[in-house]
Amino acid sequence: MYSFVAATRPRSVQAKKTLHYKNEIVRAFQRYVPTPRQLDGPLYGVVYYFHNVPTDTDADNISKPVWDSLEGMAFANDRHVKLRVAGIHDLSQAGLERLDLSGVPEDLARDLDELVGSEDHILYVEVGRLHESMYRFSCEV
Repeated sequence: MYSFVAATRPRSVQAKKTLHYKNEIVRAFQRYVPTPRQLDGPLYGVVYYFHNVPTDTDADNISKPVWDSLEGMAFANDRHVKLRVAGIHDLSQAGLERLDLSGVPEDLARDLDELVGSEDHILYVEVGRLHESMYRFSCEV
């Protein structure tokens, strides 16, 4: 599994400056995964966008550019990402303390906490091997 954070505002597939955004994602990935081996087989991917300022970003638009950026580094082709989760969390309404971060590596959780206090836009990205148990139904608690 690979995971990382980036202090950047997510871009949609149609956005201008996509090369600049792709480079931001690649740099953030390389910071946390300096010598990646491409993951193979069916994969899952998670992209969470945390923001401290108003935004009209749609959750369904934020993951595809991330997977496109990681193609050839984290995996050979983004078609291997079979389960995709994308979410947006408004930090001005509720901070990270309401979220379960127990599965986040300690150094990454620390970096995320620091970014929340200093940045308006933060992405958390995770990709790993897919297991059938990850398919969930009736997620409402």
